[in-house]
Amino acid sequence: MKLVSVVFAFLFLVLGISACRVKNAPPELATLLPKEAYVGQEITLGGYQFGDEPVVTFGGAGSAVVGQILGSSEQSIRVTVPLIAPGVTQVRVQTSEGISDPLPLNVLQPPPVITSITPSNGLPGTEVVITGSYLNQIQSLRFEQTPPIVKDSTANKLTLVVPEKIPHGPLNIVITTKGGETFTGFIVAGTPQITSISTKRAKPGSELIIQGQNLLDGLVRINGLTTDRNQTSIKDTEIRTVIPTNATSGKVTVTVFEKLVATSADSLQIVLQPAVANLSARDGITGDKIILTGLNLRDVSSVLFGTASVPFRVISDTQLEATVPNLGSPGQVTVSVTSVGGNASAADPFFFYVAPSNLVITPVRQLRLQPITITGQNLYRTTEVRVSGQVVSINSSIEGSQIIVSIPANAVSGVVTVTNRAGTATSQPLVVVQKALITDFLPAKARSGERVVVRGNFLLNAQFYFTGTTTPAADGGKNEDTERWILVPSDAQTGPIRVLNATNESVLTDTFTILRLATITDFTPKTAKAGEEITITGQNLANVTAVKFNGGVLPATFKLSGSSLVVTVPTGAVAGQICLTTEAGASCTSANFTPEK
Repeated sequence: MKLVSVVFAFLFLVLGISACRVKNAPPELATLLPKEAYVGQEITLGGYQFGDEPVVTFGGAGSAVVGQILGSSEQSIRVTVPLIAPGVTQVRVQTSEGISDPLPLNVLQPPPVITSITPSNGLPGTEVVITGSYLNQIQSLRFEQTPPIVKDSTANKLTLVVPEKIPHGPLNIVITTKGGETFTGFIVAGTPQITSISTKRAKPGSELIIQGQNLLDGLVRINGLTTDRNQTSIKDTEIRTVIPTNATSGKVTVTVFEKLVATSADSLQIVLQPAVANLSARDGITGDKIILTGLNLRDVSSVLFGTASVPFRVISDTQLEATVPNLGSPGQVTVSVTSVGGNASAADPFFFYVAPSNLVITPVRQLRLQPITITGQNLYRTTEVRVSGQVVSINSSIEGSQIIVSIPANAVSGVVTVTNRAGTATSQPLVVVQKALITDFLPAKARSGERVVVRGNFLLNAQFYFTGTTTPAADGGKNEDTERWILVPSDAQTGPIRVLNATNESVLTDTFTILRLATITDFTPKTAKAGEEITITGQNLANVTAVKFNGGVLPATFKLSGSSLVVTVPTGAVAGQICLTTEAGASCTSANFTPEK
């Protein structure tokens, strides 16, 4: 019985110690499988107390690298070997309880990895730098079968010199290390360069000369088209070849071993014989844009209208846009193009015209609805005619020199304009004759033969008929539309003046008064005392404004009685004529009056 108690006590002690070890002791690393591996290879760690979140480190304490755990349990961890230097390294497991003792792992040398090669081509003697990983523990280096000169070597970089006398062309640089073998492509050739091409504009079949460097083994292409090798001579600094008949404009390239390409800075212009089939317009003015359609127009160097070179732009190989120049005077010209490939002209001539000018209207005075003739210079391609601001239709025309139109029914006086696309010309004022307009006349009273000034409009060559007359009044010295001078006819009577102009429409003025002298037929008695009355008979006595005795000096009172004047003899009258005054002037008796004492 005592023995059983001792056994139970011992087991209890062992279990207690085990429980303390699991919960409080650091991890223990017992095994590594396998014991040597490549970077990236999975290994398995065996042991105790690995916990829930173990960390596996590779390397020394100061330079440890953490591995990626693929799966773990209390007694096993699957981990990937991280990127570390080949050779023996220390593996440890770390948990929150502590760090295990290390076990050694032999990290094997991986195959070499090349990330870049600079340059990727070069002539013998060129220094080449290869970068990558695991470039150490080299067993051999060679350019195909030829070893290079090694100037520098580390695990991440090799500096090599291309062997002398190695043949030109593509080859492999082969690197063999303890970890394996790899290779990268390299071209033994200098990078071709094109410094110039000549000429830059040429016809098919002409020679093309390419200057540059490293041109040996080159294949020439013009805009992608390969030239004939049988017609090509190649030197390291110069290639001479013949431009193919089907070549098109573009860059010149020299390709060496199908990898190294040199491209010319300038394009080679392949110039063919141009042709002009038609023009978008056969007439135009300065500044118009004319489209020339034809063939091989892309390389045209000049466009001529007659002999004048004009601005132009290339739209395509079949179209050009040219700007019509100022040719000065109108006329037909030939449109032509010039290029290295030759010259060509449009079959149809081009007519150039300018704005109309120097307009002359005939007649310069005309009635409404009547025609006028417009002459001038450059009356080509007329688009509009205006009379007094109104657009009118063209009745007939002689291209370039004459236009006939009719005056609108409601037109008024003003200029005539003629317009084409080049501009507008303005005539001298056209007088559109309307019925006469009278604004005033001066004087409103006058004697026969005196001048009357009539003002208004449309009075030029108008006829003036005074009341009581059958013939027009004589011209008084001024004959204009806005002012006429006329003379009062001898048979004119007081009343309106009738005015008749080219419209044949009569216009009446206000009343015009005819002034006449009083005519004295007789007076009776021939003698009388002061204060007595005498009777004067005659004509135009109603217009008398004053009666004077003593030869027209001494005024007297008077009154009209029927057609006679009854005059009172004034005090102081002496023998002499009696004078009657009207607006027309004074007239006196032929006999003398004698006063009685």
